[in-house]
Amino acid sequence: MRILVIGAGRTGAKVIQQLKKNPGIEILIADPRQQLYAVDEGIIEKVDIHEALTPMTLQHVLKQTVPDMVLLAMPTEDMGLGKAPGIDILAEALREELAALAKVPVIEVARAARC
Repeated sequence: MRILVIGAGRTGAKVIQQLKKNPGIEILIADPRQQLYAVDEGIIEKVDIHEALTPMTLQHVLKQTVPDMVLLAMPTEDMGLGKAPGIDILAEALREELAALAKVPVIEVARAARC
């Protein structure tokens, strides 16, 4: 099984660590940022795709990676959309549009709240 993980920040790093426990899963990682927590922590060496996943780039990225499933592990603040009021609504709409457009399952991985 090929799983495309979108995001190599703290949330993505946790997802990647869990997926690595199953050697039958091929993990592909996409993240447009230059500074990546998963790389800095030695969890991965590099990302496979340095491109933001948007409705405009979705089909291109899926053709490049041919995943069986996509895990969105990039919180709103890491999507590069800025911090304008209401940006979380835009980010949610983008995630929903990605899920609707993809021909493979797209699952959003929520970051756990810290107490």
